[in-house]
Amino acid sequence: MNSRSLLILATAALLIAGAVIAYLNMQPAPGPLPGPLAATPAPAPVAQATPAPSASTPPQSVAQVAQPPVSATPSPVKPTVTPAPIPEWDAKIDSVLKMNVGSPEMAQMLINMLPTLPPEGQAEAAQHISNLIDNNKDYARVMPLLKNPNLPEEVQDVLVTDLMNRDDAVKLPALLDIAKIPTHPYHDEALTDLQIFLDADNGQDWGKWDSAVKQYLKKQAAENADTAQ
Repeated sequence: MNSRSLLILATAALLIAGAVIAYLNMQPAPGPLPGPLAATPAPAPVAQATPAPSASTPPQSVAQVAQPPVSATPSPVKPTVTPAPIPEWDAKIDSVLKMNVGSPEMAQMLINMLPTLPPEGQAEAAQHISNLIDNNKDYARVMPLLKNPNLPEEVQDVLVTDLMNRDDAVKLPALLDIAKIPTHPYHDEALTDLQIFLDADNGQDWGKWDSAVKQYLKKQAAENADTAQ
C-alpha cells in the first residue's frame, strides 16, 4: 500500500474518532440518585361533634354551669357578745336619780350613800352631787365631804373643781376651812388661793385669815349693792 493510501486511512480514522467524541458529549448527564422517600403528613383529626343532649336530660342554664362548687365546711358562727353587767353601785346611784324629790334632797341621799360606794362610784356620785347643789345656800351639805381628807383623790378633784366655780361668798370660806387641815390633799393649794384672792400672807394665823375673808366679802357685797342701784 502506498503512502497516499495510508494518509487517506489515517484521515478517515481521525474523523471517526472525532465523531464518536462529539456524540458522547451530546448525551445528558446522569440524574442524582433517588433519596429516601419524604414522610407523608398524617391527615388532620376530624373534630368529633358534641352529641346533643337527650330529651330526658334538661339543659343546664348558664348560672348553673358557672356556679362554683359549694364547700362542705360550714361558715364560722360569730360569738354572741354578752353586754357587761351594770355595776351594783351604778344601779344604786341611778335609783336615787329617778326618785321624785327635789335636787337638794336627791344630793343629800347621794351624800349619805357615798361611804358605801367604791372609789369609782364615789367619784360618779360626787359629780352628780355637784350638779344637784346649784344653789349657794345649799352648799353647806357638801362641806363635810369637802373637808374630809380621807376621800379618794378623784372625789376631791371633783369637789374642789366645783368649788372654784362658786361665788366668792362660798369659795373663800371653804378654802379657809381646807387650808386649816394640814393633812388635806388640797391644803397647800387652798392657802395659795387665799393669798392670791386676798393679796395677803398671814401664814398659819387663821384668825387673821378669817378676818381678811370677812372684810373682803363685806367690801365685795357693798360694791355689788352700789352697782345694783
